[in-house]
Amino acid sequence: MNTALNRSWIEINLGALENNVRKIKAALPKGTVYIAVVKADAYGHSLPRSVVRFLKGGADMFAVANMQEVSRIRELVSSKPVLVLSPLLPDERRLVFEYGATPAISTLEEALDFNSLARERGRILDLHVKIDTGMGRFGVWHEKAVEFLREVSKFSNLRISGVFTHLSSADCDESYTHMQMRNFTRVVEEFGAKNILIHLHASAGLNYIKDGAPFNAVRVGLLQYGISPFGGRCKTIADVEPVMSFKARIASISRNEKRIIATVSAGFADGVPSNFSKNACVLVRGKKCPILGGVSLDETLVDIANASEAEQGDEVVFIGKQGGECIDLPLYSHWTRRIPWETMVAIPRRVAREVVNVK
Repeated sequence: MNTALNRSWIEINLGALENNVRKIKAALPKGTVYIAVVKADAYGHSLPRSVVRFLKGGADMFAVANMQEVSRIRELVSSKPVLVLSPLLPDERRLVFEYGATPAISTLEEALDFNSLARERGRILDLHVKIDTGMGRFGVWHEKAVEFLREVSKFSNLRISGVFTHLSSADCDESYTHMQMRNFTRVVEEFGAKNILIHLHASAGLNYIKDGAPFNAVRVGLLQYGISPFGGRCKTIADVEPVMSFKARIASISRNEKRIIATVSAGFADGVPSNFSKNACVLVRGKKCPILGGVSLDETLVDIANASEAEQGDEVVFIGKQGGECIDLPLYSHWTRRIPWETMVAIPRRVAREVVNVK
């Protein structure tokens, strides 16, 4: 890639990514299976460039949203299990056999279809069962889950290799989170799950993890990319480092009696939203400079009176460090009225991904 062509770009610190995974893994109870959530191109961090670092850091398994993402992983890794967290459409289900994926189910219709497909191929299909313990997304309702698990266990060509749920409010509601955990634990214990993966802890939920049964796996998304799900309100299970920076260049500078205005070569076609709050800034020559709100398809206007020595072509930091200053991703997300997850995946492929710190 000719980096001179890049007017806006993301820098991906692969060394930080690997270290984050290693630190989180080390903080888990011994023997816990680390499921790396790599949906949406590894949360915008470039899956092809990141996958080896997940493995080096200690990830045991991957989790994705759909079969397209499974196919991308299989181009890179053939041996590791890949869990599809979202429901698969009927015409997608045959693909789990072609790509060696593990589907998540929550209905008998899915179980019947997968069992038939597995029988046609003379296979035993491993799958996970998703239980709704109070989030309200898809999953078999926890009060009916034990009966459902027992029914699925009768299918001759299916094997339940995992049971999981999703904590809806682990970042903000401790009492509701404990209620969900009780619902899930009751199901697992009543079903008598043995020798399978049992997981409910995602990045925020890791703060609730304890040694011992029944939980033996975790799904890690946001935290492994160096972002706290708590927005800095409380300590996370591991001290992680941000992996992503977002930068652009000054395209032109205009001066008048009142202001020095830089036109920065990144706009909403590059993932920069048009609804910044009034406190939003970027970094220019290590100094905070306010965004004026003039965001177009390809450019953003910035008042650079604080960095009047700046020149055309200078680097501008939307997310990251410059000099002694830093704009972290949660703060940028706050200014853009987004959550961190949305910020990371909203930066399109037009914005180049550059690898830094490849140690």
